[in-house]
Amino acid sequence: MAAFGIHLVTIRGLWYPWVKRFNPGLGIIFTGKPEENMKKVLIVTTSHDRFEALTPTGVWLEEFAVPYMALLQHGIEMTIASPKGGAMPVDPRSLPTPQQEQAWEAAIEAAKYTVKLSDLSAEAFDALFLPGGHGPMFDLPDNKDLHLLLREFYESGKLIAAVCHGPAGLVGATLSDGTPLVKNKVLTAYTYAEEVAAQLDQEVPFILEHRLRELGAYFIPQANKADHVEYDGPLLTGQNPNSSTSIAHAIVAILNQQLLPLPIFIHTPEAIVPAKTVAEFPINTFLENIVIAQNGDIFLTSYEEGKVYHVTPTGIVHEHAETGGNAAGIVCDRQGNLLVAGSTSDKIPAIFCIDPTGKVERLMTLPDAIFLNGMTYLGADRYLIADSYKGAIWEIDSAQGTARIWLQHERLARSNAQHPFPAANGLKIFEHVLYVSNTQRQQLIRIPLVGDGRPGSPEVVLTQVNLDDFALDVQGNLYGTTHVYNSVVRITPDSQLTVIAKAEQGVIGSTALAFGRTSTDNTAVYVTTNGGMSLPPATGVEPARVVRLEVGVAGSTVGSCR
Repeated sequence: MAAFGIHLVTIRGLWYPWVKRFNPGLGIIFTGKPEENMKKVLIVTTSHDRFEALTPTGVWLEEFAVPYMALLQHGIEMTIASPKGGAMPVDPRSLPTPQQEQAWEAAIEAAKYTVKLSDLSAEAFDALFLPGGHGPMFDLPDNKDLHLLLREFYESGKLIAAVCHGPAGLVGATLSDGTPLVKNKVLTAYTYAEEVAAQLDQEVPFILEHRLRELGAYFIPQANKADHVEYDGPLLTGQNPNSSTSIAHAIVAILNQQLLPLPIFIHTPEAIVPAKTVAEFPINTFLENIVIAQNGDIFLTSYEEGKVYHVTPTGIVHEHAETGGNAAGIVCDRQGNLLVAGSTSDKIPAIFCIDPTGKVERLMTLPDAIFLNGMTYLGADRYLIADSYKGAIWEIDSAQGTARIWLQHERLARSNAQHPFPAANGLKIFEHVLYVSNTQRQQLIRIPLVGDGRPGSPEVVLTQVNLDDFALDVQGNLYGTTHVYNSVVRITPDSQLTVIAKAEQGVIGSTALAFGRTSTDNTAVYVTTNGGMSLPPATGVEPARVVRLEVGVAGSTVGSCR
């Protein structure tokens, strides 16, 4: 399969209430509305009003006014600062129409008064926002006061947002250890192609896209003028003026501790496939993972119960085994046993071996692990297991009873350690590549396998898609569950994304999926759900289900049950 390209989407749409109760299967349970709490945002603009050729420039008004009005509407307190203080220079090319002038009246008035950046401290604010325009390219990259604030915001886990040329303020910022703030961060900004199209590539002191890449950022470009936002917490960035509304909505969502909405369930094409419920479980059953044997038997983990259920191809449910702790990832070994990743009754991460009769043996404990999650077969008696909170992947040898960290990397970790969403989550191997979903970062990671199964360098190949677990077909299409977004999506090798099942098909709280293994169902995926335990629908939590989706392409058998 060719490497996945970058699929970019716009952050818009629905808002969901935030965390009130922790659930290790997903990380959190959503209940109720956020508490009322006045948030404070520091908006940092430029004081620079001229290109070197003396052509007027400054802030692009839309990039300031649209977010300002959105924050104002949501009761967020704002302070506007600039290097010199005083009135904010506005690029004359961005002056408002009469209709905009009326709609933006409060923002235009506020722009007449900015305080000096040097008079402020990060402690007083919850977020920092950098609007764009070409002015910031001249006076923000080397501003030490801004750099100090950015370091304090970042290292405190506070939101930093920037749009268009606003990320120019990030290029000189470093963390306490001297690392560039943008290094290894997924972000976007005004692109080189857009600068050329505007015929200003010779007027700016540097090309912003190039500089961010040089500093080690994972720069994600979209087509010129595309409405495009990237979030790699705590850093939120937008590409151009057309991203102003999207970044404003995202800032509001993050400040109000709401789940960042993804538009793949609003703007992405749909091709709903035939669906059939195979089995149902009582309400509040958290079905976590699934594996299917060669004879078609389905085995499911129920996280909170620590149980493994056996579902026959005809839908008859049996309790197969109970670990005594929690049960998450599941695979088959070469001897026909089930290997289950979870934890003991006293919460020590562990691997269990369950024989065909349901007898449970604790194969090993991993006291240095934190939260063992998805599993996949690597080769011989070797298996890989995601550690969602450690930002690592473990390798175990089931025959030797040994475990070691196979790879620990920032791309596998949470961007915010206080955020309970899992990071590295689902694992699947296809054509000598390990694919890993990082659910918190909403990214798909590609790790080439080298030699005898050692990891190559991780690459970000897909962003802004909330994958939990996933599987691949023989053509390299990826099918993923989206959990709190109540859907299943198909992603082609060139990153075209389609929704193939939604709540109406019974996939509320979709957690995992696997392809059928027999001649009668190898073109179907079986989806596990929790009925919406993590984000209850308006009608309340539904029964957990196993749903069969007919996708029409046979599944890849790499890493499947032996």
